[in-house]
Amino acid sequence: MSYPDISILIPHKPGGMNDKALKLAIDSIVRFTQSYSYEIILNMTVPGDPYSLWNDMALQSKGYALVFSNSDVIFAPDWDRHLIKNADDNTIVTGYVLEPGNIGVAPVNIHANYGKNPDEFNETGFHSHVEKHKADDVKEERAWYMPCAMSRGWFLYSSGMFPVDIPFPNPNDILFWNRCKEELGTRFLRVKSYSYHFQNQSARP
Repeated sequence: MSYPDISILIPHKPGGMNDKALKLAIDSIVRFTQSYSYEIILNMTVPGDPYSLWNDMALQSKGYALVFSNSDVIFAPDWDRHLIKNADDNTIVTGYVLEPGNIGVAPVNIHANYGKNPDEFNETGFHSHVEKHKADDVKEERAWYMPCAMSRGWFLYSSGMFPVDIPFPNPNDILFWNRCKEELGTRFLRVKSYSYHFQNQSARP
């Protein structure tokens, strides 16, 4: 039996704009995953804590590398090449996230409006921005949390997985990153991989 290179883990809250975002997200994975084989694992448990769902999906996964994402994240062409190539043990790999500003845009992300919701998504504009953006293929840097890639074996058996004692909206991704850095000496890499995040779609009708 052959296994996929990547397991892409997506928690999803069904309804409204979030369903439209998920359709775009899956379409982008199918069209633009260019270097590796993959499986998509989707969990629509509602209400559900995303950190618990990511942990559960990771336990079900078969890929060498795990990609933790969300249903309102759209991938650009060739997103997988550098992200997965660098997903070694004790390493967390992130890329560049473009956001329209529905809510605050983190300083490590790129504020660029190519649609505040799925109905407005300007894929051509997003791809053009990505093509023009200058970035190293890989550098040492801690960037935004999702999407990110990690070695499946390391996440399951060495990292301790996401803490879930205090459920969402507690920022357990931040707690996980901090624990990895302080206790495990985890390496953080930022690579030339791009995605578009609609922001806050789960709260929209």
